[in-house]
Amino acid sequence: MQQKSISGRDLSKTVTSEDLLGKEVIDLNGTFIGVVEKVLMDPNKLEFVGISIDKGFLKKGLTIGKSYISKVTPHAVFLRIKVSYNIKGKTVFDNEGHVIGKVYSIELHGNKNKIINIIVRRGLSDSLFGTEIVIPAEYIKDIGENVMLNVSKNKLKKSKSVVEV
Repeated sequence: MQQKSISGRDLSKTVTSEDLLGKEVIDLNGTFIGVVEKVLMDPNKLEFVGISIDKGFLKKGLTIGKSYISKVTPHAVFLRIKVSYNIKGKTVFDNEGHVIGKVYSIELHGNKNKIINIIVRRGLSDSLFGTEIVIPAEYIKDIGENVMLNVSKNKLKKSKSVVEV
């Protein structure tokens, strides 16, 4: 049964919160991020502002603003970004192919998806660095299956931008 609108607008092509809840969220690379848990609205402007994502059991949820959403289909919500938090656990290599460690944590610009620093955890036996180092975003060349840096391990050691924790 079709509902009548008193707003004068055609509402037949709108999406409801029921349509979004439980939908898969897919990033720019086609990676599954999680499922829509909540629809977020600005109570003053009565506007859609984003979604809250459930990433699964024992994983911290994530909030995505509407500017990062590319489209909503009957099957999924597609993002226009790669989610920065997904690099946690990836192996970090220098520009010569040496393993630096694994991404332990990420520091972002406020509520943006832009990386400031990555915190890389090292093995306890590595004498070049302590157990954790903070690497600024400008040293990141590429993020894919792994994180590739644009500097060598030795340059990292000498850099004043890299902080040992």
